[in-house]
Amino acid sequence: MFNWQSAAETLLDKGKIFCLVRIEKTEGSTPRDVGTVMLVTRKREYGTIGGGNLENAAIIAARKCLESKVKDGQTLDYILGPDVEQCCGGRVQLVLQNIESLSDLPQTQSPAYSPLYLFGAGHVGTALMHTLAPLPFEVRCYDTRAEKTTDNVRTFSEPAPIIADAPKDALFLIMTHDHTLDYQLVCAVLERGNFAYLGLIGSKTKRARVMSRLKKDGFSAVQISRLTCPIGVEGIQGKEPEIIAASVAAQLLQIIGQ
Repeated sequence: MFNWQSAAETLLDKGKIFCLVRIEKTEGSTPRDVGTVMLVTRKREYGTIGGGNLENAAIIAARKCLESKVKDGQTLDYILGPDVEQCCGGRVQLVLQNIESLSDLPQTQSPAYSPLYLFGAGHVGTALMHTLAPLPFEVRCYDTRAEKTTDNVRTFSEPAPIIADAPKDALFLIMTHDHTLDYQLVCAVLERGNFAYLGLIGSKTKRARVMSRLKKDGFSAVQISRLTCPIGVEGIQGKEPEIIAASVAAQLLQIIGQ
């Protein structure tokens, strides 16, 4: 997901001015939603409002706005079919504003990111972090192995406080190097109860063993049904970490979109 606030601050730090293009209103079918932002400098664009002729027209208008040096915002209205020959059939209102300093930036809410707790920084976990980086997730990754520690991976020895402190809408993904630890983590999340998603990496055989053990350990059928294993979208073939990561990311997007 494009973090336009961060991109804007970076441009201003470099002394570059730009035109901020924001979708203000929409009607009918449109390529992007209200609040979508694109930044346009004299030579480059950052982000997208949907591509096609609409975006091309917006970029041309934004550069004219930069040339005019007008501080007040400019509003443009496009009926996508007649005005820019896009077949979406909707209508888009854009607001253009020249930005020269931080004080010029509009005050808007930060985009919502779903909290995701990832246990395991192995090959799949690392691939998944890369895949999720541009998507609307706030990823916290944990691993018991000290050698896995990076700016994006924290070590842990006791998972209970991490799981207990997670927000109620948290998503949990478990893929450590240790099957015993995997099971402990699954139990801790199920006992917690309030979560949006719990996924455990593994085959159908692993699923059967885990489900059987959970039942023997006193978990109810309702609790056990909340565990997703195997993880990822059905029908996607391949065991490569990058393919698994793409499949899991698609499933997570479905979960937060419900």
